[in-house]
Amino acid sequence: MFAEIDDSIRRLLVEKGNLDNGEVDIAFQMPTRQWEASISRPTINVYLFDIRENTELRNPNPWVLRQGPGNTAIKSRAEIRMDLTYKIAAFATTVEDEHRLLARTLVTLLQSPVLPQEVLDSSLAGQDIPGSVVSGAVTQNGADYWNAMNNDVRPTLDYRVTTRIDLSQEIEVGLALTSRSLVSGKDAQREDGAEAARRFRIGGRIHRREDPEDGLAGALVCLVERGLDTTTDQLGRFVFSRVPAGSYTLEVSAPGMEKVNSAIRVPSPEYDVAI
Repeated sequence: MFAEIDDSIRRLLVEKGNLDNGEVDIAFQMPTRQWEASISRPTINVYLFDIRENTELRNPNPWVLRQGPGNTAIKSRAEIRMDLTYKIAAFATTVEDEHRLLARTLVTLLQSPVLPQEVLDSSLAGQDIPGSVVSGAVTQNGADYWNAMNNDVRPTLDYRVTTRIDLSQEIEVGLALTSRSLVSGKDAQREDGAEAARRFRIGGRIHRREDPEDGLAGALVCLVERGLDTTTDQLGRFVFSRVPAGSYTLEVSAPGMEKVNSAIRVPSPEYDVAI
């Protein structure tokens, strides 16, 4: 749920804010001083800082009854609404560039009081997800926030989206997650900079474009720049281990279908490919 919201915000900033993916990064990581030292180009950091229920939209009846087959009734839990609050800051070489990025982000967010349907992840399609720039949403003192991040104080936007969570949904498949590992010794000595010590385990799903729930088993997935390949399992899932941070190409081949190339960046919220 939260990763899908992240991806929708990313699409909003890129597509509606006309931010060039090749020039500006959008990150959702904790903006610590160590993280800042690892970035290589201007970056908008969108950090999920606070999660809490929106009690004003709480359904007073925790259960919902609906007509079932025959003369029966079906009882289910009422959905809840959650407020997700993000701290947004810009990182660049000059203060002027940071201010330009932050201003562009502010205008883009204000122009979309509801996340447009065309930027929503497929799992959120049909939802009305309001988003607003709020004042002092969580912390009144910005210095406290940046002190907690062990970083220099800089201007931030508090951006809040409200999404619903269906408590009756069934969880059918496991998660494909990105994990981080550290290496040392000869491996670390062969590369330069802080990124040399970062490796990620990335995983995603290959699915049909017209039906995201239909995972493609037996598809060949190649991580071109690393010369790695693997085959998807019965649910269309794939995994690569020990991948350094950076930009890559996923080349996907499935029987009877055209080969698809998908540009990815490690780390990212997801690595799914539709074909």
